[in-house]
Amino acid sequence: MAYLKIIAAIMAGETFIKQYIADKEKEGKKEWKLPGGIVIRRLENGGAATGILSNHKKELKICSGAILSVGGLLLLKERKKQPVSAAGVGLALILGGGLCNFVDRVKKGTVTDYIRFTKCPVSYVRKLVFNISDFCIFIGGLLLFVCQKFRIKN
Repeated sequence: MAYLKIIAAIMAGETFIKQYIADKEKEGKKEWKLPGGIVIRRLENGGAATGILSNHKKELKICSGAILSVGGLLLLKERKKQPVSAAGVGLALILGGGLCNFVDRVKKGTVTDYIRFTKCPVSYVRKLVFNISDFCIFIGGLLLFVCQKFRIKN
């Protein structure tokens, strides 16, 4: 149940943010500048990260759906071991972010991204545009990596 709450919270929050941004601006026309070089500006991404596979939308949907299915099965397996674990939270974060982006991709054919870091010391990162789902996927993956690396069981 805890994992479903994490997934639902990510999907509800991200859906709300994306809808708010879509209602307030046309793609790339308006931006909000926040402290630290964070810029909020809507971009519709037709591919995966960095726009790769944008010319293969059907295949991207199939691959995304398959990966999410495997993630769901892994989460069910993890839940059978114990009700809540660090690895399970990592999987729930990945699934919440992944499902939100997947729903976007299926409904619109694109994923709404909106966060840029214009003052990041890594020039490549300054060019990328993210959304909250991307951060959930990254943090979930990092949590899974740490669990595996240090053999964390709970």
